Amino acid sequence: MTNIDSGKFLTYLIDWKEFELFVAELYKDDGDLIIQHNVTEVGKSQAKRQIDVLVTQKTKLHTIKTIIECKLWKSKVDRQVIDVLSASVEDLNANKGVIFTTKGYEEGAIQYAKNKNIDIFIVRDLTDDEWGRPGRHLVLYLQMFSGLIKNLQFHNLKFHAENGLPPKNGAINLGIRFRKEEYTDPNFNLISLHDTIKVNIVKLIEDVFYAIQTQLLEGYNGLIQPENQAHEIAYNVPILVDFTKQQHKFIRHEHGLISFDSLAFDLLQTVTQTKIESDRANTIDFVVMVENYITNQKNYVSKDKNNDRIELSEPVLPQPQHDESEIVKNGSVIKIMTEITVAASVKPQTIIMQLPQRKINLNIVQP
Repeated sequence: MTNIDSGKFLTYLIDWKEFELFVAELYKDDGDLIIQHNVTEVGKSQAKRQIDVLVTQKTKLHTIKTIIECKLWKSKVDRQVIDVLSASVEDLNANKGVIFTTKGYEEGAIQYAKNKNIDIFIVRDLTDDEWGRPGRHLVLYLQMFSGLIKNLQFHNLKFHAENGLPPKNGAINLGIRFRKEEYTDPNFNLISLHDTIKVNIVKLIEDVFYAIQTQLLEGYNGLIQPENQAHEIAYNVPILVDFTKQQHKFIRHEHGLISFDSLAFDLLQTVTQTKIESDRANTIDFVVMVENYITNQKNYVSKDKNNDRIELSEPVLPQPQHDESEIVKNGSVIKIMTEITVAASVKPQTIIMQLPQRKINLNIVQP
């Protein structure tokens, strides 16, 4: 099947199968019926009457006949067509008359058809709302916000020990990997000289990480250009966490304690944008709406690519109205922040923009 612009299947459908045959096919979904195409019968008046589609249902007690006219016209159906069909129904002792068209009906035809006991249908393409908003074609942009902590360092280290001996390693190298077990590991605790409360440094760094990442996510608006490609931007932000006013700034070592004034690291931030396009009709050959103007009944008529028969299904009742801001629109941006354990990586062609250092003062540390 070739692609159809703007989700318009009707022209393709009519080229695919004659309109009368398509209408006849609709009734095959309705059980044990005799369906005939292009039939001529002689009425009570002895006049020959051509019938586009004749649907007959035979029971043990009755034979029910429905005469169907199919009007693939360039203009709307007028009242004269309804009059002619009504006369055929009476002359052939039929039980029901039906008209199908793709263009609609002239003003007053609906009420006139009701008076004549004629059902009138239109076969049309689906509206965007009937596809489900925002329509058949879905275009979204996924922006992924990731971060990576590098070059973690402690500044102005001081060693405190009763025997005056420094630790074997004169630097602090905690080997933080932001794993769950590190949150309860005493080796990652910051302690105070004045209380027994312990602060987990892994959790503290993680809180700083998410706070800065959230600021980037909430402050970044718009699309990375050109929008029709997968793109990435990257920032390197030097971070300095000031501990000079904090009591919890001691780490144990084998001879005593190590204190420090600040914690520094580089935060590599990346924003990766991917365009997501989806066609809700990618598994079907066509889908149209068949609407009864008399009863207001609607049916989706569709043909799956893996099925030779067409199927009818009633539309799902509309859901309660939502706030417009909650409805996904084409062109919407979906933002996702990855966890700290999902390290950002930069594509070789991406230029990393250097940003000024950000200093963070920890006035209060929550244990």
